[in-house]
Amino acid sequence: MPRRPEEVVGMGYILLVDDDPQVVADGVAALEAEGHTVSSVSTTSEATATIHRQTPDVVVLEGMLDGGFAGFELARKLAHQYPALPLVMVTRADEHLSEEERDEQDRDGWMPVARFMQKPVSGDVLAYEVGRLVPGGH
Repeated sequence: MPRRPEEVVGMGYILLVDDDPQVVADGVAALEAEGHTVSSVSTTSEATATIHRQTPDVVVLEGMLDGGFAGFELARKLAHQYPALPLVMVTRADEHLSEEERDEQDRDGWMPVARFMQKPVSGDVLAYEVGRLVPGGH
């Protein structure tokens, strides 16, 4: 079970937002192995509530949440409300987008994230990318 935000110790406090239990388990294990404290939630409403209680150092989120593309909207909302909060999008959304929709992804400002990665992402890569974004990270 993840630690509560009040108990944050180590490198950084990371919020992982994904509805795939295996992705969450793998992500939590990889991030905690690097010394991060990780909380995880599976919906955009849980993510919003968690962030309002205590802003994490980095948010890692899936684009496809709540039965659609709600993770993308969450990223836009968080970027507006918390402009200094690093966001990492990890998704399989391209598998569900048409060629035209994929072309739309290339426009400037489409997704306000520090890093956009297609799943599957290895734990080592995830930990490295998150570590680069944590204040004082590598």
